[in-house]
Amino acid sequence: MNKFLRIIIGLLLCLATAQAQDESFQKAQTAYDEGRYAEAVLLYESLIERGIDNPELHYNLANACFKDSDLPKAVSHYRTAWYDLPRDPDIKANLHFALNAAGAIESTPSFLEHLFYSLSRSEWIIVAVIGYILLTLLFILMLFMKRARRTLLRIGLIPAALLLLAGFGWNQWRQLSIHPEWVVVKTEATALFGPVEGSTAHFKLPLGALVQQRSTDSKGWVEVEYDGKQGWLKTDHISPVSP
Repeated sequence: MNKFLRIIIGLLLCLATAQAQDESFQKAQTAYDEGRYAEAVLLYESLIERGIDNPELHYNLANACFKDSDLPKAVSHYRTAWYDLPRDPDIKANLHFALNAAGAIESTPSFLEHLFYSLSRSEWIIVAVIGYILLTLLFILMLFMKRARRTLLRIGLIPAALLLLAGFGWNQWRQLSIHPEWVVVKTEATALFGPVEGSTAHFKLPLGALVQQRSTDSKGWVEVEYDGKQGWLKTDHISPVSP
């Protein structure tokens, strides 16, 4: 009986929490619709602080940040939403618009990057699982259908290719975790030739620019790539964005 009561109480608490979160989300959306963008930002951020993390929330927060003239946060949250929904046209369009508003140059992905980023990391895992299951089923069939082994082996190339492709796709996202993207959060950020104060200036970065990490320094420097150029920035000039 005690276990049953604990289960009921747990379910009621979950329902109450979900209802409170839904009310907070509605309040944030109402604030946004009424033009109270700063309030909407705070409400959306409070939901994230409570452990809610989904692309819709990041997308709405990005919209509120953009309306509130906070381009770095807008770019950061649009990009975070894109990690989970890389094919979503609204996320891609708004991220492009925010980067243009910041005067930032948007990197052009290579053919392979475009291919591997067409699916999210979780979607590549699903593809790998499907490939593994199909391959396992084919091997089981080969044990009982000896005359059809050649045909089954040929068919097995398809799930094997899926597994290989999923491995490359997952690894592409893994590399993005190892070498994360950063958003420039300070005006007049200047990348230097070396990770030393007073080093020669290399190139300037606009507020809200999205850059790729190449390496780091133990003294709080990050080597970034932007528009085909590489330079060093202090970590207090940038904020990380990672899947």
